[in-house]
Amino acid sequence: MAAIVPVQFGVSMSLTVIAVAVGDIARDLDTGTDAASWTVTGAILASAVSTSLGGKLGDIYGHRRAFLASAVMLVVVTPLSGLAWNIESLIGFRVAAGVANGVATAAGTAMVLLAFPIATRSRAIGWYQSALSGAPAIGLIVGGQIVEQFGWRWVFAFFGVIAVIGLVTSATVVRPMGGGLDVSVDYWGGLTLTAGVALVLVGLTLLGNDGVGTSVSVILMAGGVVFLGAFARIEQRVPEPIISMAYLRKRNFSIPIWVVTLANFSFMGGLVVTPFLFTERLGWGLGAATLLLAVRPITFSTCAFAGGYIHPRLGARMTPVVGSSLLAVGMVFFALSAWQASLGWTVAGLFVVAIGHGIQLPSLTTTASDAVEPEDYGVASGMRGTLTQVGVTTGMQTMVIMIGTDITGNSLASSYLLGAGAAIVAVALSLAISPGSRTVRTH
Repeated sequence: MAAIVPVQFGVSMSLTVIAVAVGDIARDLDTGTDAASWTVTGAILASAVSTSLGGKLGDIYGHRRAFLASAVMLVVVTPLSGLAWNIESLIGFRVAAGVANGVATAAGTAMVLLAFPIATRSRAIGWYQSALSGAPAIGLIVGGQIVEQFGWRWVFAFFGVIAVIGLVTSATVVRPMGGGLDVSVDYWGGLTLTAGVALVLVGLTLLGNDGVGTSVSVILMAGGVVFLGAFARIEQRVPEPIISMAYLRKRNFSIPIWVVTLANFSFMGGLVVTPFLFTERLGWGLGAATLLLAVRPITFSTCAFAGGYIHPRLGARMTPVVGSSLLAVGMVFFALSAWQASLGWTVAGLFVVAIGHGIQLPSLTTTASDAVEPEDYGVASGMRGTLTQVGVTTGMQTMVIMIGTDITGNSLASSYLLGAGAAIVAVALSLAISPGSRTVRTH
């Protein structure tokens, strides 16, 4: 844990660290901000599509090997990003960094699950997810300071050093875990899954972009659905699928994953909408709003740590019921703020959604992992990560589209209420989780 968490912390920070520099990158590389924004979007999408296959490779060849491979990739592509000669090369290096993040996340989660017994697993996951949830926000803060003082290329010099330290530490400390499955890699399944998720997420990302058009987005998403359908058919027929379809029929595996997806739809959708609430309804400047918004990731990270201790007490069912309920309540607080232009309701919403989403994540991860065999921890973690990103992207795009270009109190409130509705569905699904049954052997 002492080696995995710092490395994963640095990897996750790298995804968002240049989000504050999109304008500077566009000017320096003589391109538009829409193209420059793909240095962030491309990394996030690559992370989403690589987690499932990366997790499976870890199950076969060992999670330490997968983790070290991702660390090596970061050591290579991080300094190259700082030396990028045009926007295409920078996007390519950032996509490679996203792949490294996806593989590291699946492998790191699997190693944490394997390293801790059932009795203390949720607490370990709480520590791990506390680091993961706080990293992107800290990345924004650190990146902003470096960009302001030295320029965006120096961000990669800073993180290049961190990548080297992470590689040396993990290679020295992390012991071999997992691996040894005597199976072949289902490459066709991996290809169709990757293509399906990528097309759906790119379509969602472009949805509402006036320069692209809704029709292109719909075509991309429809193509993604076709590929995902092909993936499902392949997995039912091959002798050694990426993930057993039998797991998807287990409610303590599939339901927690869908609850996480819906919760992230609400949580992350609300995150990108709230700056508009500050600037358009409360009259704040973006700089001041960003400082107050830092309350949300800090609270979220703290509560993710606490959630590991809450899970054994409330149980696999009631922890997400309480967490998603708080998330829904917090979104209603935001809607009230949009209607009344109230700072009080806004601050209440920031705290309540962070508390609710934070306390339930370790429980949902632990419950889903306990429903699969230990040798499948990697691919199970990967599938959860992939669907989590689907929820994140869907929520962000849908809720931004709902507020429209003519932002009013009603349009903002409607967007937040949509997020509350997703959280309420998550509550209903959580009630179907088996509260304490174990479906596989302990180890």
